[in-house]
Amino acid sequence: MTTRQKKRRRPRQQQGISTSQILIVVGVAVLAIGLLVILNSRPQSAAVSSLAYETGVTPEGEPYKGSPDAPLQLVEYSDFLCGHCGNFADTLNALGPDYIETGKLQVIYRNFAFLAPESVQAAQAAECALDQGADKFWQYHDLLFANRGTGMGAYSKPKLKAYAQQIGLDTTTFDACLDSGAKAGEVQADLDEGKSQGVEATPTWFLNGQIIRGALPESDLRQLFDSLLSQGS
Repeated sequence: MTTRQKKRRRPRQQQGISTSQILIVVGVAVLAIGLLVILNSRPQSAAVSSLAYETGVTPEGEPYKGSPDAPLQLVEYSDFLCGHCGNFADTLNALGPDYIETGKLQVIYRNFAFLAPESVQAAQAAECALDQGADKFWQYHDLLFANRGTGMGAYSKPKLKAYAQQIGLDTTTFDACLDSGAKAGEVQADLDEGKSQGVEATPTWFLNGQIIRGALPESDLRQLFDSLLSQGS
């Protein structure tokens, strides 16, 4: 072999990519794709923190937020699968600092799960969360609505159990409650009670006993609250 031939071979060896280098590049790409899939598959979550308002359970067993002595009482019939219900929940949360936290408004939640089997399953899960405290119910309530736009399966059992873990519930107790269907009777009782009160769709709510159907914009709801408060209701 001549010296000239050797010089020709050397550049080819320097320009080539070894099999080990290819495997490293492919491995890094696979890991990056896997990480993106995991991050995108995680459910959206509402910020879970200590609540700034009073919570509790009525004598009938329904969760509430806001003072029982508030001059305004809003009893809401809602379905977690209902987009308008989610918008109404967002509106009430936006008005919370001015009305709920100041003792002017009490909100009582009742299930009206009628849209789909997932509606019933989500309602039962919320009742299981309530067993661990009214504050946990409202955190779970907000988290369910925060995830309503994540597509089909947002209220599957695995997702419902994952939400429970997110807000720090005792997952062993929660999972057993949900798997057993122990809250089916309570969810059905709420539905039956709503129908007896004239509820046909969601959201339907009663403000100091007056039935109102549909979700109002924040400005309209604020005006309604202020009007009743000025009348001494």
